[in-house]
Amino acid sequence: WARGLDDQFPPQPACRPAPNPARALRPRQISVTRVDTLLADPFAYYAGQILKLNPLDAVDADPTPAWRGSAVHAILQQWAEQDDFDPAALVARARALFANAHQHAVLRALWQPRLIESINWIADETAANAEQGRRVIAVEQQGEAEVAGVRLRGRFDRIDRCADGSLVIVDYKTGQAPATAAAVAGFSLQLGLLGLIAERDATLGLNGPVTGFEYWSLAKNADQFGKITSPVSPTGTRKTIPTAEFLPKALARFADAAAEWLVGDAPFTAKLHPKYARYADYDQLMRFDEWNGRG
Repeated sequence: WARGLDDQFPPQPACRPAPNPARALRPRQISVTRVDTLLADPFAYYAGQILKLNPLDAVDADPTPAWRGSAVHAILQQWAEQDDFDPAALVARARALFANAHQHAVLRALWQPRLIESINWIADETAANAEQGRRVIAVEQQGEAEVAGVRLRGRFDRIDRCADGSLVIVDYKTGQAPATAAAVAGFSLQLGLLGLIAERDATLGLNGPVTGFEYWSLAKNADQFGKITSPVSPTGTRKTIPTAEFLPKALARFADAAAEWLVGDAPFTAKLHPKYARYADYDQLMRFDEWNGRG
C-alpha cells in the first residue's frame, strides 16, 4: 500500500463527459423551458432532470433573477385576474411588494424604481393593444400536448386574441430577451413550442391560429425600460423566421431532440453547442475547464 502511494502514474486529463443512460431512465415528458438546455448542453439537462442535481443558492445570496421573475409574474397575474388591467392598481401592487420591512434593501433601493417604470410600460402597451382590438384572454395558464412521443408541458405567461381572431403568445422577461438570431439557428424556440401546445391542447379552449410570438422584456432599452421583440416577421429576415415557418421549425427541431435524447439512446454530451449553452451551473461537475479547448 505504501509503495502504491509512491508509484508514479501519468496524469489522465478529463474528457468531455457524455453519459448514456438506458432508455428506461430517460424522461418522456419535458417543460418547454428545458428544451433549449437539452439542445445546447445535453449534460446539463441530464444532471438536472435525470440525476436531479440542482444547484442551491448561497444562504446570504441576494435575490436571484429567478426570484425577481417569479415576483413580477405574480404581480401581473393578480393585476389581470383581480384588477381588470387597471394601470393604477398595477403600480400599487408593485409598491406593495417592497412594503415588507424584511424586504431586501438592495431591491428597495435599486430594483423598485426600475420595476415601477417597466410595469408602467406594460400597462401602457396593454392599453394601446386593447384600443386596437387586441385583448388578454389568459394569464399564467398551464398546457401540455403529446409531441413526437413526448409529453411537452408549458406555462403561458399571457395569451392575447387579436381583432381578427388570431392568437399572440407573450412571454415576460425581467432581463434581456433571447436573441432573435438564436431562433434562426434552431435554439430559443420556447415561444414556438408554446404555440404548438396552444394549437394542440383542447383543454385550453383556444380557437384560432397562433400568429404572434412576443417577448416583453423589462430590461433597460435606450432611455426607458421595456421592449417587445419577436423571433418572427411576416416574410423573415437574416435574424428572424417567417411567421408561417416558425411552428413547423419548432416542431421539427423538438422532434429531432426527442428522438435523440428522450425516446432514443444518444449520449448527453456536455456543451454540445457552447455558443447557446447560457448557464454554467454544471461546469464544475463536468470538469469543463479541464477538457475545454482540447476537442
